[in-house]
Amino acid sequence: MSTNASVSGIKSEGDSEDDLKRQGSFRKLLPVNSNGDSQLSTAVKMIDRPNTSQNSKEYAVYLQEYNILAEYNTLRSQDLRGIYVIPSAQNSFLWFGVQFIRQGIYQGGVFRFTITLPQNFPDGKCPNVLFQTKVFHPLINYTTGELNTAWGFPEWKRSNRIWQLVQYISKIFTKLDTKMISVNDEALLLLETDFENFKEQAKKCVKDSLSVVYDPPATDDPHYITFSPYDSELHDPVKQEIYKPKDDNENKPTGYSWVQPGSLQPFSKPEAR
Repeated sequence: MSTNASVSGIKSEGDSEDDLKRQGSFRKLLPVNSNGDSQLSTAVKMIDRPNTSQNSKEYAVYLQEYNILAEYNTLRSQDLRGIYVIPSAQNSFLWFGVQFIRQGIYQGGVFRFTITLPQNFPDGKCPNVLFQTKVFHPLINYTTGELNTAWGFPEWKRSNRIWQLVQYISKIFTKLDTKMISVNDEALLLLETDFENFKEQAKKCVKDSLSVVYDPPATDDPHYITFSPYDSELHDPVKQEIYKPKDDNENKPTGYSWVQPGSLQPFSKPEAR
């Protein structure tokens, strides 16, 4: 900031303009505050009062965005395998997710879903989970795709984290329980009485999910997770780099040690000459 800008609009007591002459002490123009605040601080409060509600609202929005970002950073630090989640670039309350099933009767399935946070997040009810691909499961409404989160979170608390919800999404495909609070009675009935038929229905879901993996995005959001068929020219170099044997030097310890091998005494190793 330039010097002129930093003092713009400020007049000293020695200014000669008639219309800016002091009309007495600023201190005398303010009423005495019985709450113990200084008269100057009282003036500041009077000046700022019209904008207080607006400033509070802006701060609340900023704090909410910060909380959502913190939730995402916490999620990234968790060891959640086979599931990928990212907030929308256009709406931080909407998160896109894809679940790759690696074991169990749904093995091989690629199920898309969205997580929608409540508008008063981190307060409010449990975020809504909606599967975009058809899934035959007791906890998933086959028509709407909505997941029954009440089985894992009977009461969503402020201390709950979104990564725990994502972990719950993974577990429902590998740990089936006949005591689930079902939203698909047909699926629950087959799970209890005709497991082989239930498995056939699950395999059909897996097959259907794979048939739409490469479908065009359902939205123009740049964070929407998309997939493309394997391209040898593009993907082979990356694959070769992944499988390339590591250099032995990469596994060697780095840095210096002042401990003699076989000893626990610090600085027991003689200095090299």
